[in-house]
Amino acid sequence: MEGPRPGVREEQRIAGLRAIGYHGCGRSGARIRRSETEKGRARGKIDIEDVSFAYEDVAAGGRPTAAGAADDRALRDVALEVPDGQFLCVIGHSGSGKTTLLRLVAGLSRPSAGTVRIDGAPVEGPGLDRAVVFQNYALFPWMSALRNVEFGVEQANKELHRGLTKAQVSAVARDYLDRVGMGAAAGKYPYQLSGGMRQRVAIARALAMDAEILLFDEPFGALDVKTRCSLQKLVDALWRSGEQRKTVVFVTHDINEAILLADRVVFMRRGEIVADRAVDVPRPRSSAIFAHDACARALKDELTDLFYLDGEEDEEGGAFGEAGAGVPGALPGKAVLP
Repeated sequence: MEGPRPGVREEQRIAGLRAIGYHGCGRSGARIRRSETEKGRARGKIDIEDVSFAYEDVAAGGRPTAAGAADDRALRDVALEVPDGQFLCVIGHSGSGKTTLLRLVAGLSRPSAGTVRIDGAPVEGPGLDRAVVFQNYALFPWMSALRNVEFGVEQANKELHRGLTKAQVSAVARDYLDRVGMGAAAGKYPYQLSGGMRQRVAIARALAMDAEILLFDEPFGALDVKTRCSLQKLVDALWRSGEQRKTVVFVTHDINEAILLADRVVFMRRGEIVADRAVDVPRPRSSAIFAHDACARALKDELTDLFYLDGEEDEEGGAFGEAGAGVPGALPGKAVLP
C-alpha cells in the first residue's frame, strides 16, 4: 500500500507539532507546550553565591569541604548572577576554573563552599532545566542522530509531564535536526558523522529539550575554523529566534567567539573572576565588527591584555593581588548586568 505523498506527510508533521503547542516551524521560535508545573515557576536565573571548589577534596570521597589550602582551590569565593535570558561567555586561561564553574551549574559537581541556585532553588544535581553541550560530542554511539535527539526530548517529556506521544516526540526531534541542517542525516550513527555534524546533533538535542538554561563547554574548540564559524552563527541565530531567549553560559578560550556571541563576558584567572564586561555591540554580529565597531575593538584589546598579563606579576601581587585589584573596571564583588 502506497504511503501519503511527501507534501501530505509534511502537512501532517506540522499539524502534529501545532497540536502540542509547538511552533518551531515558524520564525516565532520553538516552544513545546509546558506542564502547569513549568508554567508556574521562574525561568533560568542563575545565582552563584561565594562558591569555592577543591578537586582534591572530591578525590577523598563524599561532599567536598573547604579544608584545603586556598592555593589548592579550583574556584575561590566566586560570586556571580546571570539574569534570565542572558548569553554569558566565560573566558580565561586553561586551568582558570571555567569548566569547573560550568560543572557546578550543571550539577555534575558540588561546591566545597557556597551555593549555586537556579531560580532560587539550590542545585543538588543534574536536572532537565539545564542542557549541556560538551566539547567531546557526547552522543550515544549506538543511537542514530534522530534517536539521540529523541532521547533528550523523551526524558524531558517524562520528568516534566509534558504529555507528548511517541509520534510527537519524534516530530519535535526531526524539527530541530532540520533547524541545525541535519535532517538528511537523521538515520546516521555518530561514527558516520564528522565532528561538526556530531556537534550539530548535540546542539539539536540540547535545544529540543526546551530547557531553561543551556550550558556549553568549549563546544567548538576541536573544530576547523570554517565549521566553527558556521556553528557560531547557528547558535546565535537559534538563540535570537526563540519566543523567550534561553539563559546561556558558554565557556570558551576564543576572545572573538565570546564577543560575537555574548551579551556579557567574564574573565577568570586562578579560580577568580577578575573582569566582568557587557558587550555593547548590536546584533546580529559578524567578524566585521572588529574592523568597524569601536566598542568591539576596545573590548577585544582589553581581554587580550588580560590573557597576556605576566603570571609572575600575579604571584607577586602586582597585576592582580586581591581578586580583581589592578584591573581597570574589574568587579571584585558580585556583579549584575542587565
